[in-house]
Amino acid sequence: MRRAVATTLLALSVVVALGTQTFAQPRRQAGLSGSEATPDSKRIRADVFTLASAEFEGRGTAPGKQKAIDFLVARFESLGLKPLFPDGEFVQEIPGPKGTGAKPTIFGRNVGAWLPGSDPELRDEFIIISAHFDHLGIRNGETYHGADDNAGSVAMMLEIARLYSREGHAPKRSLVFLSCDLEENLLWGSRWFVAHPPWPLEQVKLFITAELIGRTLGDLPLPAVFVMGGEHSRGLRKLVDGVDHAETLEVSHLGVDLVGVRSDYGPFKGEKVPFLFFSGGEHRDYHRPTDTAEKLDYARIAQITQVVQGVVHDVANAEQPPAWTDTPEHSLDEVKTLERITGLLLSLDDRARTRGKNRLSDSQRFTVSNIHTRVRQMLERGERDPAERPWLVRSAQWMLLTVF
Repeated sequence: MRRAVATTLLALSVVVALGTQTFAQPRRQAGLSGSEATPDSKRIRADVFTLASAEFEGRGTAPGKQKAIDFLVARFESLGLKPLFPDGEFVQEIPGPKGTGAKPTIFGRNVGAWLPGSDPELRDEFIIISAHFDHLGIRNGETYHGADDNAGSVAMMLEIARLYSREGHAPKRSLVFLSCDLEENLLWGSRWFVAHPPWPLEQVKLFITAELIGRTLGDLPLPAVFVMGGEHSRGLRKLVDGVDHAETLEVSHLGVDLVGVRSDYGPFKGEKVPFLFFSGGEHRDYHRPTDTAEKLDYARIAQITQVVQGVVHDVANAEQPPAWTDTPEHSLDEVKTLERITGLLLSLDDRARTRGKNRLSDSQRFTVSNIHTRVRQMLERGERDPAERPWLVRSAQWMLLTVF
C-alpha cells in the first residue's frame, strides 16, 4: 500500500452512509453460532507471529515467499477448502519476462481457495475476501517483517475462512479466499488475477481486501477502521453500518476518488466490481523493519474481522447483491473526521508544548489551524459543496506528507 492511501485516510470517514436499503440488515451479530462463532484473537496473533517471523524473511525473498505460500496452502487444505485455480491448484503462477531460450520466468504466485455456496442457483456467484501476503523482504541486511503490512490482514482472511468452513455454515453464494503476491510491485498479482480469473469476472459480486488493520492512523488515539469503496454501490455503506461491532471500534467510510489506486482493489475497481477496502492507515513503522508482530493490537484485528465476517454473511445471503454505480455517494461526515483529526493534532501539540516539546512545527501548526477553522465553518454551514472537495483532498495530502 502506498503513502497516498494514508494521506486520504487521515482526512476522511463516513459514519452515516447514504443509499437504498436493498440488502441492508439490522445491526446484529454476523450470523454464526457456537463457541467458534466469533473471531479468535489468539489464533490471529499466532498467524501474524508466524508470517512476520524472521524465518519468513519479510515475505519478499524467494525462500520467504515460498514459506508463506506453503503456509497458506496448508491452512486452506486443513480447512477443507477447494483449490481455486485450474487443474486443482491452490497457486496461480504469474509470469515475468522471458528468460534464456525464450522461456517465461515466474515472477510471483497468487494463492487461493474457495468454499462452494449452499444455494444451487447462487453458488456460481462469488464473494472474494483478500489480503496480499508479500512484503519487502530483506534489504541492506535488515528484515522488513511486515506485521501490519500485511500479515495482520492475511490472518484476518484466514480466520474468516476458518469460521465459514465449519460444516453447515456455507452461505448461499460461494466464498473465495485470495492472497495475492506482488502488491508491493504495482499490484502485479491482483492485476494478473483480474486478467486471468478462474471464472468470468462478472460473477464476482463483492471484492473485500484489507491492509494495516492492526494499528491506528499515525498511532493517534483514534480507534477507527476506514472503509473505502462503498460509495460505488448504493446501500453497501448502510449494510456495513448495520453489522454489529465492538463499541470501542469506529467504522468510518471514505470515498475512493480521494485516494486513487493504491491497493489490490484497484484492478477490480477498474472492471467495476463492487469492493470494500478496510484499513487503519499508516503509522511510524510503515515500510520499516520495525513493523513487528508485538506492536499490533490483536483485539482490534478481531473486531475488524467480525465486521468483515458480518458483511460477507449479509452479501453472500442477500436476495440482491451490490450493484456498481458510476456516480459515487459522498457525505459531510468526511469533513467531520478532518475536523476531529486537526482538533486532535492541535490538542496534542498544546500538551507537548507545555512540556517544552513541539509535536508540530510553527509552520505546521499554522496550516493545521487554518484547515481546522475552515472545516469547522463547513460543518457549521451544514451543506456539502462539491467544489470544496479538491481543497479537502489537498489538505489531507499536505497533512500526511508533512505532519505524519
